[in-house]
Amino acid sequence: PGQEAVKKKKGIGEKVAAAGEKMAISLNLKDSPEKKEKAAAEAAAAEKAAADKAAAEKKAAEEARYPKELESDEAEAIRLCGLELYERGRAADKPGQVPSPSVKWGVMDAPRVAMSLHAAAVVLDCLKLFMPQLPADLLPFQRAAHRRSNDLAKHMQNYRVGEPILPLEWKPADMSAAVPVPCPPPPALPPSAFPSAPRR
Repeated sequence: PGQEAVKKKKGIGEKVAAAGEKMAISLNLKDSPEKKEKAAAEAAAAEKAAADKAAAEKKAAEEARYPKELESDEAEAIRLCGLELYERGRAADKPGQVPSPSVKWGVMDAPRVAMSLHAAAVVLDCLKLFMPQLPADLLPFQRAAHRRSNDLAKHMQNYRVGEPILPLEWKPADMSAAVPVPCPPPPALPPSAFPSAPRR
């Protein structure tokens, strides 16, 4: 009986020692700087891989919807038309002169310049049917045409009767919007300059 008790105690002691050693190794590995660095590196790599995958999927979706370059005849025709309208409006413009009814340019030419530049901005915006955004080389032309046409139209509102010569609420389309932007309601017709006389 005495030997069996000794063996039993020895076996229990070995199990406790093995369990303690295992726990110590586990705690040591858990708290080791090497393991923390490794875990952080693995997490960063996984996050980067997920971000790269999402970016690749977005790019593939855009490439499937839009061509990489203006390769189609329709897009090239739109580009040339927009630039032609821009150049015609810019050639007839007088940036240093404010539109006024007292000068011929303010009455005859300024409205045409404003409409030409506005048309250029709209036509160039139609290129977004072929790509999500305008190319960097065309964006400055659209911005300049939109800004100048609106400035001219606002000045001419001071002396022209009726509605503005162009829709001031128009702005370039945002192709990244979640839903299409609804079209604004048509402007109300101005009251007639010659109202009908009441009849008895």
